[in-house]
Amino acid sequence: MLKITQFFCHWKRRKGLFDPDSGVDGGDLRYSLHGYGAADIFTIDEQTGSIYSHKRLDREERALWRFIVLATDEGGGGLTGFADVIINVWDINDNAPMFTCMPDDCNGNVFENSPADTLVMEMAAVDRDDPNVGLNAVLTYRITENVKNEFGTDMFNINPNTGTIHVAAGMLDRERTERYFLTVEARDGGGLTGTGTATVWITDVNDNVPKFTKKLWQAAIPENSAIDSEVLQVCATDADIGENADLMFSIIGGDPDEKFYIENDKEWQCGTIRLKKKLDFENARERQFNLTVTVEDLDFSSVAVCLIEVEDSNDHSPAFLSQFIQTNPLFEDVPVGTTVTTVRATDKDSDLNGKITYSIKADSDPMRQFVVDQFGHVVVANTLDREAVQKYTLIVQASDQGTPARTGSVTVLINLLDINDNGPRFEAPYMPVLLHAFDPDSEENGPPFTFSLPPDYQNSLDFSLTDNGNNTATITALRSFDRENLVTSCPFLFLSHVLLSQLYPTGCSPSFADFRESCIYVYSGCIYCFVVFPAFLLSCDISSVITLPELSEIV
Repeated sequence: MLKITQFFCHWKRRKGLFDPDSGVDGGDLRYSLHGYGAADIFTIDEQTGSIYSHKRLDREERALWRFIVLATDEGGGGLTGFADVIINVWDINDNAPMFTCMPDDCNGNVFENSPADTLVMEMAAVDRDDPNVGLNAVLTYRITENVKNEFGTDMFNINPNTGTIHVAAGMLDRERTERYFLTVEARDGGGLTGTGTATVWITDVNDNVPKFTKKLWQAAIPENSAIDSEVLQVCATDADIGENADLMFSIIGGDPDEKFYIENDKEWQCGTIRLKKKLDFENARERQFNLTVTVEDLDFSSVAVCLIEVEDSNDHSPAFLSQFIQTNPLFEDVPVGTTVTTVRATDKDSDLNGKITYSIKADSDPMRQFVVDQFGHVVVANTLDREAVQKYTLIVQASDQGTPARTGSVTVLINLLDINDNGPRFEAPYMPVLLHAFDPDSEENGPPFTFSLPPDYQNSLDFSLTDNGNNTATITALRSFDRENLVTSCPFLFLSHVLLSQLYPTGCSPSFADFRESCIYVYSGCIYCFVVFPAFLLSCDISSVITLPELSEIV
């Protein structure tokens, strides 16, 4: 067996190879080398048997070579013998230590707040030299670039024999620094060194309390908001990471009727408060909510206050106490400006949504005989006339000022009482034989009627008046008339005096009279006693008829 130092190219001759026939022709030996590497790496001197290496040897690539050496006598033409040749390559310190985790995998992890001597990682290196030969592969470790804490002391140390890194001082805080870089050196016994960078990651522990970004949150929401409407988004922060920073929001107070719920968003560390039930601003308990909201992680929690104002919506129409009002009857001569009645509407809404204005629907009072003011007083606006309209059915509206506005209404019935403000008059404007008259006043100011001639005609020899007792009167001619003896603008016509009625008061109301002219054709030789025409006169009081009517044509 031969031993040769790597990179050494000197030959060695094998001793003890001989031939008993030496001294004669049979002692002339020739050597040859056989095996892997016998031609290109190693050669043998065929006469001397010396073995040479043609290339530098590297023990780290191949530490042992095995060959067969043949020896032939008689100058190579005689007998042959052989021998095994083993070549061991002797190690030299030609390799520096190397960290196998480089360049990307030299990572270690340790929990924040870990105490001193807590194992962080092993920073192991290798040396390709022979560990069994000298100190070429014996390694020692040290940290050449450490990190300092706020007191100036090293935060990590390393075992010089094993390369394991430990916490030197228990002051690790991930929220301050989440990773550290250490430069580690490995040195072999021959003085060769290798370096590597150790990355120490600080693992989070749940050592921070979640905090709301604000202690007081405020929002406003209309009372008519739909279910699931977003009311407010509250957010919090947690200096921890991972599951230690998974936050859960909840409502823990201020919502006895469970009007709200909260929706969690772990990604953004926020909670969205949404509407769970309908709101009613008109309920005093639901105009403002003072919610207490909490945020929790795995171990800690904090609270905040959410002040939610409910805004009134125009969801109520003005309402009257009654849908129908019948006023006391009203005399038709009531003065303009008289208050007929007062209506009042209420609106449960507030502010402009509950501010009411009154009006009268136009088509219920087209002549605008009435107005209503802001206090709900229904007032006579123009002179009334029962003979034109006997009753009014007003639609009084109450409208709020919301957007859009809402309206309520009430029906107001006004009956007019008659006063004796009209005299009797004949019903038709033509020259009647049968005269019809009427009084537009009410029944108490109308029939029954009485008829009589005025005093100047009480003893008339031409006509007589008979009261028939049924609100009619008969005028009778008492004699025949001679047309030629009559002086008139109508040769064939007798034009009477004006028919008048003089009414005397009964103590209840003033009286009035009407008149009519009548023309009667007169023929001589006719019977002188005949009915001229029945007269019909309207009056509520005693009537006195002043008349000499025109005579009707007598056939």
